[in-house]
Amino acid sequence: MEPVAWADLRAVVTCPEHVDVSNAAQIGEQLLAAVDRGAAVVIADMSATASCDDAGVDALARAYQQAAIRRAELRLVAAGSAVRRQLAAQGLDRLVPVYSSVEAAVAAGEPGGPDPAPSPVAARWPTRPRAVLGPAALDEAVLRRLIDALADGIVLADKDGRIVLATRRAAAMFGYSHGELAGQLVESLIPVSVRNAHRLDRAAYALKPVARPMADRGRLVGLRKDGSTIPVTITLSPVPTASGHFVLVVVRDATQEHWQDDLTDLVRAVLAERAQHAEDLLDRVTGSLFHVGLSLDKAAGQPAELARERIGEALQRLDDTVREIRDHVFRFRRLGSGGGPPW
Repeated sequence: MEPVAWADLRAVVTCPEHVDVSNAAQIGEQLLAAVDRGAAVVIADMSATASCDDAGVDALARAYQQAAIRRAELRLVAAGSAVRRQLAAQGLDRLVPVYSSVEAAVAAGEPGGPDPAPSPVAARWPTRPRAVLGPAALDEAVLRRLIDALADGIVLADKDGRIVLATRRAAAMFGYSHGELAGQLVESLIPVSVRNAHRLDRAAYALKPVARPMADRGRLVGLRKDGSTIPVTITLSPVPTASGHFVLVVVRDATQEHWQDDLTDLVRAVLAERAQHAEDLLDRVTGSLFHVGLSLDKAAGQPAELARERIGEALQRLDDTVREIRDHVFRFRRLGSGGGPPW
């Protein structure tokens, strides 16, 4: 790190060529050290910085938050396109004002005074930090990371059904890269066969927007970029804002849930079929024993030769019944040990 340059109550901290995990903590400490020495504005000069990784962005975000708590302001100077892209990717450029030169950052207004004419990058977010931030306050970069860490995909669509933003998880779920879904209609994530019905549903939802699960005509299916499909569950929530009405769409990959449902249905079907088979067997056994009883009853009082014939028929039927019961039991045992179905 270079020595800190001062201009009244503005401190300029020059950052190295590469800001990464090896020096990010040190940079954050030096920025806050300038605040502790009385700086009302701390300028992180990254005009000569060629790269800034996630650790660097985190350090800058924490420095912004701590400076705001101490009623100071952090400003960034970034000239390199690679650095600006990284700041934009993490959302930091919408939280901290970014200037194209140190001169522009130094010349900007005092904290708490009239807002300066911001650079195009800084104009995307207010240049003044909040006067007071509570200990649990989270900046937007952290919130974005929390949202991206969710297992569910999050999509925000406008009143026309056009996707305004989508989290990394949502994009990956449908086979897209991060940022690729923005600007597309939500119907692009739905199979062609149900897109017209979905447009009608979307129009009806706009008339009565309430937080609810999406109507399930059987099972909902999402269309991936490569043309394959995935089972999904979807929850809709209206998001009214000053700039218009939006719909927050929470998408969950239901592949495992459907697999478990299918397995449950299969087990139920097998058990039902086994129960029916056992009931049929019981009916046959009962009928057979009834006929055995009739044969023995008829043998009584008959001549010896005819009685032996009746008794023989009864014993044969009884033997067949026992064999059927035994075969049934053995087949079920084989099924329990991994064999095929017993019928």
